[in-house]
Amino acid sequence: MIVAVAVLAGGVGGGLWALTRGDSPGHPDAGLSGPSVTVTATQPGVAPDSSNVSGASGGEGAYADPAVTTAPAPSPGYSRAVDPIGYTVDVPDGWAREEKQGKLAPVVTYTAPDGNRRLMVFEVTEPSAAESSALAEDIAKGAKGYQYLDRRTGTDWTEFSYRYYDKRYGATQTVDHRFQAADGTPYAIIASGPPGADMTEQLTTAVNSFCPTGSDCTSPG
Repeated sequence: MIVAVAVLAGGVGGGLWALTRGDSPGHPDAGLSGPSVTVTATQPGVAPDSSNVSGASGGEGAYADPAVTTAPAPSPGYSRAVDPIGYTVDVPDGWAREEKQGKLAPVVTYTAPDGNRRLMVFEVTEPSAAESSALAEDIAKGAKGYQYLDRRTGTDWTEFSYRYYDKRYGATQTVDHRFQAADGTPYAIIASGPPGADMTEQLTTAVNSFCPTGSDCTSPG
C-alpha cells in the first residue's frame, strides 16, 4: 500500500490542520496535552486491552486488527500500540505516546527517546486522503522556511514531503502520508525529524500495521 518514502520529519502541514486551523505554522504543539506514556508490545494470539498502552486509559501489507488475533507479531525493535482512540499501530520500542485534543480530531504523537523523531497519527475530516493532503500542503506552504521536496500518490493514498523551520525543533523534514484505512476512513501518519534523518522504515511500518478497531486487517488489500 505504501511505496518507499524519502527522508522524513515534522508535522506542521498535517498536525497543525488536525489540531487547529487558527494557529500559526510552526506550532504542531497547539491544543491540549494528554498524558505522555510509553507503548509496549502485544503478542499474537492474545486479545489486546488498554493495558497494552502503558499508562493509557480506555480501550500494502497485512494489517494488525485488534479484533482478530491472527495478526503477525511486530517486527523486531517495534511494539504494537493498542491505542485507546481506536486503532493499533506498530511503533519503535520505547517511543512515548502523547495525545492532544484539537478542534478537529484527537492527535496522537509517538516520540523517540531523543525527542528528535516523531510519528503523528490522526483521522482526517476531509472526504478523501487526496483532498486532505492537498489542503495540508497548502497550509504547510505558510510555514517558515518551507521547501517542497516531493509528492507520491497511489490508489488509496498520497503523501508529500517538505522541509520547514519549527520553533521548537528547529530545521525539520517531514513526510505527510494520508491513506484510506481498512474501514474506509481517511487517516494521516506523519513522520518527522531533523534533515537527513531517514525514517522510511518507521513510517512504512506504521502505515502497513495500522488497523482501526473492529476492522479485519489480516488480509492484504
